[in-house]
Amino acid sequence: MKNKKIIEILYYIFRIFPIKRNKIVFCNYVGKGYGCNPKYIAEELIARKHGIDIVWMTKDTSLFFPGTIRVVEWESLKAIYELATAKVWVDNQRKLPYNRKRKGQYFIETWHGGTPLKKIGADNPLNKNDLPYKKTSFHMDKITDVMVASCLWCSKIYRSAFLYTGEIMECGYPRNDILVKDTDVYHHKIRKNFNLNKNIHIVIYAPTYRKGRKTDMYMVDYKILLSALQKRFGGEWKVLVRLHPTMSNKDSELEYSGDVINASGYDDMQELMAGADVLVSDYSTIIGEFPLSGKPVFLFATDRERYAAERDFYYEYDKLPFPFAASNRELAVNIESFNEEKYKEDLKLYYDKIGRRDFGNAAGKVADRIEKVMQL
Repeated sequence: MKNKKIIEILYYIFRIFPIKRNKIVFCNYVGKGYGCNPKYIAEELIARKHGIDIVWMTKDTSLFFPGTIRVVEWESLKAIYELATAKVWVDNQRKLPYNRKRKGQYFIETWHGGTPLKKIGADNPLNKNDLPYKKTSFHMDKITDVMVASCLWCSKIYRSAFLYTGEIMECGYPRNDILVKDTDVYHHKIRKNFNLNKNIHIVIYAPTYRKGRKTDMYMVDYKILLSALQKRFGGEWKVLVRLHPTMSNKDSELEYSGDVINASGYDDMQELMAGADVLVSDYSTIIGEFPLSGKPVFLFATDRERYAAERDFYYEYDKLPFPFAASNRELAVNIESFNEEKYKEDLKLYYDKIGRRDFGNAAGKVADRIEKVMQL
């Protein structure tokens, strides 16, 4: 259903039906599928066996979902009915003004970005004169009951970037719980999924998107990267290339081989990170999430000055605990000279500065809030 006015009218029509106290509707990144913070909140609720009616909106209803979850097509007539009659909404993306929340409903916004490095939302220079963006921000501020934050730094950014004035739960991101806990299960799961030997080491290359959604900035030399990793850490290595969700349809523009594997189609980035050993990225928010388990992060970008002028940063790039490289040779040097003890010291200082709240129990805390709202 594409007519926004009709969707808005349907929200009002469906108010003839009562709100169901035990129903909750989840959505991930405008219908992308089963993943991110909503996934881990849903799984925590399922594990508690309260018999909650869990509904998930997705554009592809053929995707896998746990058996107790009811799946509806995103923005279909059925989906609008489910939203209009659910006690709780959980989403990780902004809901637009035609999404009309009723009195007595409760909306939990988890967001989908980690600790931002590049400026986002209203702080992003590209959105300076974007009136529709501000309109959506005011709508979100009105309908959101609580936002979930991974750190104190995020809370501050929510206020300026999203023009948000409501309550913030500084409990960590539910999706990051698996990065803090034992990751052995994901070590085996990821290697099995990509038909890799259990002893293979994995480096994820996960750059963020650029203006115009072009891929010409993704210039890692994989031979140099793999050689440096083998010299520093030993063993056999493979690269998993994971593009930003908004770039996943561009994955065919990159080259792959037996050592370089396309992982953009894998639904859950957190599982990839939990199963990997090293991350190479640029300005993505995942650089603050991957090392929650202490694993190394290396930064690589050839367009730093241009990107900084275009987007600007919240955090001084040179003060991050992750070594930066503007060339493949520099990236190799950073890897080969990696000092684990210094890295862990710098990482602790970084997490202390941003006010880390990811300690492995975020999904449980959000589930507690939902139970309270539903009066379970």
